[in-house]
Amino acid sequence: MGGGRQIGEKREARLAALAEQKQLASLLAGGVAGSLSSTVTCPIEVVKTKLQGSSLSAPSTIIGQILQREGVRGFFRGLPPTLLGILPARSTYFWAYSTTKSWLVKRWEENPIVHIASAVVAGVVSNTVTNPIWMVKTRLQLFAGEANAYEGFRNSVARIFHEEGVSGFFRGLSASYWGVAEGAIHFVIYEGLKKRLVASKPGKATGEKVEASKLELFGAAAVAKLFASAMTYPHEVVRTRMRIPPAPGQLPKYRTMIQSLSTIGREEGMKGLYGGMGAHLLRVVPNAALMFLTYETVMRWFDRIEKENSQSQKTELALNRQ
Repeated sequence: MGGGRQIGEKREARLAALAEQKQLASLLAGGVAGSLSSTVTCPIEVVKTKLQGSSLSAPSTIIGQILQREGVRGFFRGLPPTLLGILPARSTYFWAYSTTKSWLVKRWEENPIVHIASAVVAGVVSNTVTNPIWMVKTRLQLFAGEANAYEGFRNSVARIFHEEGVSGFFRGLSASYWGVAEGAIHFVIYEGLKKRLVASKPGKATGEKVEASKLELFGAAAVAKLFASAMTYPHEVVRTRMRIPPAPGQLPKYRTMIQSLSTIGREEGMKGLYGGMGAHLLRVVPNAALMFLTYETVMRWFDRIEKENSQSQKTELALNRQ
């Protein structure tokens, strides 16, 4: 009896350790995926931020201005804070999503509601933790090459704190919360497409374990991001506008989500609310596809190691019983 109980306790300890390792793998996969995709698409991010901050410039004009004022390095303005933020942002996002989803699936059948709830939790946690970093990144990109430019990460942090206080680092957070809907829509579409792709595999009908190919995962993530971003894009413009500092002695022009939507719609029309969407989609669609593919690849690698360890432990246990 004592031997059986010890075996059971060891098994529970192994399962707990594996669950913890999987959460750490999720953190690592999210961080690696986010860093890689953000570096590749940084030049498009810089152009997009400029387009969102004003309705007066065309993409070609902005690209010309950046080259003239700063050269090629201008297209990577804000990359250090982006990388500083993307690691905790993507790590916490994927960790919160996978952890919440695992918890919910144990209690309910996996369905779109579970995906939505998991994505909402992940979005709120990630946005709250990293908003100060994105605030600094936006200021660096928005005012680059101008007389009132923010110079470097440390200088930007000190300037925002001196001029606006702690609350200055959380400008645009309410718009980010509205953007949680984008993440929810993205995950619902992505999970649905992935499920359909797996269901269409020949081996699925015979009970064989099948997986979507890397190309299929890339395509599913790209399609999901395209639809999710197009449906929720105005919050991106509002968030950028809310992060524009007010003139000395004046209140911010863009204060809340609803007030900002109303102001932009009244003064600039639909064009203002969707300004820079082309550049945005050009960045986020391949970014998301690359990020999800990297995440899935790392998690599959971990699952294979987990399976091999489990098989090895079963073999060892069987030998001990003989």
